[in-house]
Amino acid sequence: MSKLNRRDFVKALAAVGVVATLGKVSGKSIKDVTSEVSRKSAKGLYPSAKQGVRYAMMIDSGACIGCRTCLHACKLENNVPDEPSNMEWIDLFEMENTRPVSEVHGLPPADSNVDYTESPKEGHWYLSHNCFHCDNPPCTKVCPTGATYQDDDGLILVNYDLCIGCRYCMAACPYNARQFNWWDPVYPPSRVSPIDGETVPLNPKVPLRTRGVVEKCTFCVHRIRDGNPVPRCVEVCPVNARHFGDLNDPESEVSRLLETVRTHRIKEELNTQPMLFYFTRGVKWKDDGEKI
Repeated sequence: MSKLNRRDFVKALAAVGVVATLGKVSGKSIKDVTSEVSRKSAKGLYPSAKQGVRYAMMIDSGACIGCRTCLHACKLENNVPDEPSNMEWIDLFEMENTRPVSEVHGLPPADSNVDYTESPKEGHWYLSHNCFHCDNPPCTKVCPTGATYQDDDGLILVNYDLCIGCRYCMAACPYNARQFNWWDPVYPPSRVSPIDGETVPLNPKVPLRTRGVVEKCTFCVHRIRDGNPVPRCVEVCPVNARHFGDLNDPESEVSRLLETVRTHRIKEELNTQPMLFYFTRGVKWKDDGEKI
């Protein structure tokens, strides 16, 4: 039998600890207990959750031009590695105008193109997605160690110290919104931004991940809990296609949008209650990307 390294031993010990805790606690659901354990052990990984808020993101698929600015900014902001696997927390698909966003029922969408080289393209629109931060998340229900959990503000987070790499959460997620580290990620001290050519150092506020753990979008938890009102992808979008805010605040942008536009949630019939909404105002674009 091969010897366990220190990290594997800690993971195994954490798993045993959670199971033991579950065996002793009565009157609480497994979801409640594992979330409580994860929140306590994740202290220091993320800023503390704000009470009484419920964050949501809305994407205007009629405005999106598929420029991938959000994707590149996300990778730099969250230390998402380029090597040895080119991992991404945001996916972007080029779609033909033969069907609207309301007819998208799965991810990746059928007949979509993820490898397009120029955008926007006439006769096409663009669908982007990241973690949906569901209000009824199936991923948290299957995690044997409580590594993935729902925090008090509704964010679905991963405690990397408890993750044992079983990938049950990936199998349970109906949106393919999680990534697994098959190899040791390479974290250079800095990278050149494809957006503006600036040199961007590693973000000290975002924990680095290791081989054997699952990672995903956090809605930039380190930003929104520390005074910045929006995730980085929302901040950098050149056409204001992404919107973010607190659904419990009737004056927030997302609350006002929900009152004034028709929205669509992918696979809503599964009752996952995703906090990622889509809408379209039918915005048209010139070849150079300017709004008509």
